[in-house]
Amino acid sequence: MTKKNETKSSAKSEQQAAIEAPATVETPAVTEAPTDSKGCEAVTVIVIESEDFAGDIAVRSVKQNLKGVDADIQVVKGDLDVETLKSSLDFVQTERIILMTANMIILNPVLLSDIALVKAKKMGNTITANTGMPVMVHKSALDALLKEAEEANQPHIDILDTYFPGTVPTGFTPFILGDWNKDPFVLPVVSKNPSIEAISKFAEWKKFMHIGPDSWSEDLKAYLENRFKA
Repeated sequence: MTKKNETKSSAKSEQQAAIEAPATVETPAVTEAPTDSKGCEAVTVIVIESEDFAGDIAVRSVKQNLKGVDADIQVVKGDLDVETLKSSLDFVQTERIILMTANMIILNPVLLSDIALVKAKKMGNTITANTGMPVMVHKSALDALLKEAEEANQPHIDILDTYFPGTVPTGFTPFILGDWNKDPFVLPVVSKNPSIEAISKFAEWKKFMHIGPDSWSEDLKAYLENRFKA
């Protein structure tokens, strides 16, 4: 799978919608999750990478900190878009899928329920499911969404903001993230030369880290390499 060079920012912003907006995706039927011989739930983790180094660190963080599941980790090159995901689903054997990009790191031990909790953040007058954290989706519902997007010739829909309005129960309110300094979920790293001292303090109690494209300093890489040894 090759990385696409086409610019999608304008198309994605046109497709972005509030999480309460209507959608045509059917809610997946409630089924008993498959388990392995030890009773752990089987899930597939799709790590979408555009940087080899980042993908390696993300995978190590999953192996180290995703607990209570039998995870099949698949690394694909591309973007969180229709083309990349449609090709990826051909190799998925589980109904439950964790989607994450390579700049999302699982900092501390988490359960599937920590990821399955639908979270959102405010973006102007709307809210978005693009929070910089891994999310859990159902293969059947995601496959239906991708097919509808292809049939409608809409390859650049915002995957998460299209998926979640149609699959969360009617009247459900997602967990709205507040002040990132206080919420227990994501540590956003956005500066070009992030302070490792500050990151270390937050990393003691945050569940996830989201690293901006300009924030992969040598010090940060060294910190993550040491935290998630191969």
